[in-house]
Amino acid sequence: MENYVNTVNKWVERNKELILNTISDLVRIRTENLPPDGREKAGQEYLCNFVKRYIPEASMDIFNILDVNGIRKHPDFFSTVDGVEKIYKNRPNLMVKLPGKGNGRSMLFSGHIDTMSVKEKKWNVFSDPYSGKVKNGRMYGRGVLDMKAGLASGFLSMKCINDLKIRFKGDIFAESVIDEEYGGVNGTIANRLKYPGIDFAILSEPSGLICGVETKGGTDFKITVLEEGVGGITFGEKTPRNPMYKLAKIIVALKKFQKYLNRISKIPENYKKSNRLELLVYQVSSGGKNYLESQSIPLEGHIYLWFYTYEYMKEKEAKKIFIDFMRKELSKNNIFNDNLPSFEKVIRYLEGHRTDVNSDGLKVVRNSFSLLGIPYKVAGLNMTCDAYAFKKIAGTEVVVLGPKGGNPHGMDEYVEIESIYSLIKIMVSSALSYCC
Repeated sequence: MENYVNTVNKWVERNKELILNTISDLVRIRTENLPPDGREKAGQEYLCNFVKRYIPEASMDIFNILDVNGIRKHPDFFSTVDGVEKIYKNRPNLMVKLPGKGNGRSMLFSGHIDTMSVKEKKWNVFSDPYSGKVKNGRMYGRGVLDMKAGLASGFLSMKCINDLKIRFKGDIFAESVIDEEYGGVNGTIANRLKYPGIDFAILSEPSGLICGVETKGGTDFKITVLEEGVGGITFGEKTPRNPMYKLAKIIVALKKFQKYLNRISKIPENYKKSNRLELLVYQVSSGGKNYLESQSIPLEGHIYLWFYTYEYMKEKEAKKIFIDFMRKELSKNNIFNDNLPSFEKVIRYLEGHRTDVNSDGLKVVRNSFSLLGIPYKVAGLNMTCDAYAFKKIAGTEVVVLGPKGGNPHGMDEYVEIESIYSLIKIMVSSALSYCC
């Protein structure tokens, strides 16, 4: 690989405009995940056209994930979100293969095309949330960090390898999957079932150029309070029960649960001692959204929340710890004497992942950092993603390695441009070493 370092560096330098334009184009194409549906198709079509134009040696497979043999019955396939059946019409997956000459190890560059939606009408740096514009070394736009810059880097790395005309033995893959946000993962499961046995994968979620050898697990829960009666208002009668008082007590109990969870959980060695498990309350709702909907006491309310787990904590264990604690804590308050709230899982349980740090793939990645003069660091990441599905379903070892940036899912989401160039160099170098 030492012979190719200068060649790869020169390719990136010559193609900086193409790299930025490709990512910017993808950002401007809106590919929101809109449960139970999604808008990924236009982004997939863009990538198909990119492959046809720039990587003619590659073979391409674009398909509906429900057409993959056995996916509906697979135990890891989760077909609903908040109880509603997901829709996969016009939401294709994409897999591209640059074939080797045979008898070599294979590598995959993986990413998801779907993004979260934008809640704000205007952003601060650039008013258009989908601008894909650059300022002070950063590109801005919804999904640019999570994870279109990393996704595009895989396809751009494949173009670089194709342009260099280096003969390699193993196949090199790049994929763009749908439905990763909102605990989706079904797109990833489809590709793992259809393309099993790939030896090593680089999943380019935004890791800050840190090799993420471990990610956290977790899931979303819905806590629902239901009261009996007719609601309304009172004219001297007994005041109806109000679910909002119970919701307030639940919030307090959730705060206690976070402290309890961290007290009983052992921090894995890949995480700093300060990297504790978080519980995030996303929504508390009861009685309408505005004054015009607020003229009676409601009969129900709910809370949506997320809580993280470590890789070693499995779903059954995590659910039992959570529900047992909450029921015990809430039972201490007389307000819950009539009934306790219900606890429902909204999405799948996302398992954490752990990379084999002694795997040949990770050794090659580490060597690529060294050859390119880029500081190398491994760590556990404070994120949950689809990484676990690679080894569990297809036996593919995976490391999470993506660009630097900030504000994923938030206002003024951005990626640091120099980190994109570094990522592409690492990906190309790693593939050439691993697959040759």
